[in-house]
Amino acid sequence: MTETVTTDAKPRPGLTPERVSMFTDAVLAIAITLLALEIPRPDEKDLEHLDVFLSERSSGFLSFALAFVLLWFAWRAHHQLFDQLKQVSQVLLAVHVPLLLFAAFLPYATHLIGEAEDAGAGNGKSIAVGMFSATEGVLMVCLGLLFAFAAWQRLYADGSNVARIVTSAVVNGAIGLWWWIAAAVSFAGHADVAMLIWWLTPVLTVVVVFTRRAMVKRR
Repeated sequence: MTETVTTDAKPRPGLTPERVSMFTDAVLAIAITLLALEIPRPDEKDLEHLDVFLSERSSGFLSFALAFVLLWFAWRAHHQLFDQLKQVSQVLLAVHVPLLLFAAFLPYATHLIGEAEDAGAGNGKSIAVGMFSATEGVLMVCLGLLFAFAAWQRLYADGSNVARIVTSAVVNGAIGLWWWIAAAVSFAGHADVAMLIWWLTPVLTVVVVFTRRAMVKRR
């Protein structure tokens, strides 16, 4: 069952897709820029053994690369959705609060992984990897909710690919839950296993997409 939001010829003030999209663009762009500022930098004494410095902080560089790719993915998915919307609902606007909150928090979570590696022994790395994974999970779940509510409330314009919107909701939601599993594994003290789960994200994406398409064809 779907809920149709009544739309006038002109969207209510504050609920235009263009304004929400532009603000989201700005927050995501700043978050991506801050990611680069959190990349570990060697001191002068570390330059003599730069290979050691880089290898010891491999997790920090990996988390930076993943965070950059996933933020770009979030930006791209957001654009694809909002280019098809004729209006934004209050619910859709509310979902942006945790989406942008955790997007802004992601650079800090990325920085913690590098700091935990510097600290060496202890459970710091497990906590840092868990926080990073949980943050990414929130971002992806929020993206899934944006697509889901857009389809449920019929906010899309005429001619939009509704099946693709629903598929995007399922895929993003599944990825978010996958990253929450990684967070739980890391908080349990298995940071390396959690990071392996990160790498399996593309495999999960392919499986979910093909499963969704197969289900649609059977209907």
